[in-house]
Amino acid sequence: MSSSPRPIPRVAAIHDLSGFGRCALAAVIPAISALGIQVCPIPTAVLSTQTDGFENFTFRDLTQDIYPIFSHWSSLGISMDCIYSGFLGSFEQISIVRSIFEHSPGALRVVDPVMGDDGALYATMSDEMGYRMRELCSMADVITPNLTECICLLDRPYEARPLSAGELRRHLKDLCALGAKIAVLTGVVTEDGMMANCAYDSVQGVFSEARCPLLPRSYPGTGDLFTSVLTGLLVLGIPLSKALVHTTDYLAKTISLTIEMGTPVREGVALERTLPLLTQLVSPGSPLFLD
Repeated sequence: MSSSPRPIPRVAAIHDLSGFGRCALAAVIPAISALGIQVCPIPTAVLSTQTDGFENFTFRDLTQDIYPIFSHWSSLGISMDCIYSGFLGSFEQISIVRSIFEHSPGALRVVDPVMGDDGALYATMSDEMGYRMRELCSMADVITPNLTECICLLDRPYEARPLSAGELRRHLKDLCALGAKIAVLTGVVTEDGMMANCAYDSVQGVFSEARCPLLPRSYPGTGDLFTSVLTGLLVLGIPLSKALVHTTDYLAKTISLTIEMGTPVREGVALERTLPLLTQLVSPGSPLFLD
């Protein structure tokens, strides 16, 4: 007698939505859905395009709608397996996500502390926002900063150079000391010229690392895509070390294909062509299939 199908997990994704440009919800929804997980979006803002490389874009702030959306779900008895936040543009939005975390016992809490890149904070960010983001990270099970965001969270000077294994481990341990159970440092150039995504599980006391060749081009939205795939695999119960390897491999293949296609940088990565790779990861016969 066959067993009944497993319930489909749910992820509440608290991100902005850009109509053009593959970032935030435009990357989060398809990536996590391709892994067989229901994505329940809570948009923090709606933009006509993503902001990197575009001018005169439209912007509508939805701060006042964030908690009422979550509250309505709660009133209907709808629960989430994971709460996953990305770019937050104000102190108020950070406070709202903190409240959602507090009212989501048992859910995996993932924070992508989107604040800057290449050593600089985004125009909407400030040092004060960095301090408030620390408070949110302290409540998280998983945080996924890039090096710029890591440095901001730890209040350290930024140096544009490859990092040693010892430096990476120190950063990861100190990130977890903020309160997060797992810290993942993304897109780091290592001393041997590779690109690495590194993690530390403070509960298990275990470091993990996944590497790929350093690619000649970067695209907006790849951080959103990375955290989305990693989050989906963790929700499915995939061990951190294995999830890190598969996520890194998927991003490397997607970026390589996007370069090969000649896609303009500001349009983001061509994830539409590689989403089947994610579905294959969780299909019968694959190494990650859990049934």
